[in-house]
Amino acid sequence: MSAHRISFARVTRAEWGKLIVLRSTWAVLAAAAVITVGLAIAININVYRTAGAEVSPRALTAQTFLGVDVISLILGVFGVLMITGEFGSGLIRATFAAVPRRVPVLLAKAVALILVAFPVTLSACMVALLAGQALVPAGQHADIPIRALLGAAAAPVVLALIGLGIGALIRHTAAAITVYVLSMLVLPAILQPTLPEHLADDVVRYVPVAAAQALYAVDSGNPFQMLAPGPAALTVLTWIVLILAAGGAMLWRRDP
Repeated sequence: MSAHRISFARVTRAEWGKLIVLRSTWAVLAAAAVITVGLAIAININVYRTAGAEVSPRALTAQTFLGVDVISLILGVFGVLMITGEFGSGLIRATFAAVPRRVPVLLAKAVALILVAFPVTLSACMVALLAGQALVPAGQHADIPIRALLGAAAAPVVLALIGLGIGALIRHTAAAITVYVLSMLVLPAILQPTLPEHLADDVVRYVPVAAAQALYAVDSGNPFQMLAPGPAALTVLTWIVLILAAGGAMLWRRDP
């Protein structure tokens, strides 16, 4: 392909093609959908089996979208593998030979990831929402806000994009997954007890996982105050830009 024929649309179409032909892509997304819906049904059945269980938008949202935390980890690792897998197989050399500027490749992978993953997470969350509301005890009523539905569908994709950026930055699958898990799961747990009490909540609410959870939380009711949805969306967007920019800079500066 000559350089003047390369466009971002074509690069994105190529990355989309590479992603959808992999059976592992659909296996991961199917597993994520099953986990989301399955946990929503199992948790709500278990909770509402008990007489006097709380019926409120806050409780129903938390119970219905608890599985989002699980699939966020899965899709984060999936994002890492989207690019480290190419470094491991050597396919990245052919990719960069076709697109010498390199950075558009990372952005095209991000767009392809959103286009493939978000419809699946949104569909799974919609089914989970319907199942959760159907399991509310007869005679009682609780709604899950549309904002929470969209936030729950977006949160795993947000963390997948961050995983993609970490993968581009580190390149090695095992190391990148380790960094992803440590930074997304272990670091927030460590920050809370190690920072001064007056500072801990103000810092932890801005880490990617907490900000992503704030996208779909409804009046969490616990002592830890999450960000409001607007600032949470801005925070996760900032994290995505920063990490993808760092990954893009690494792709641009270093040989495959």
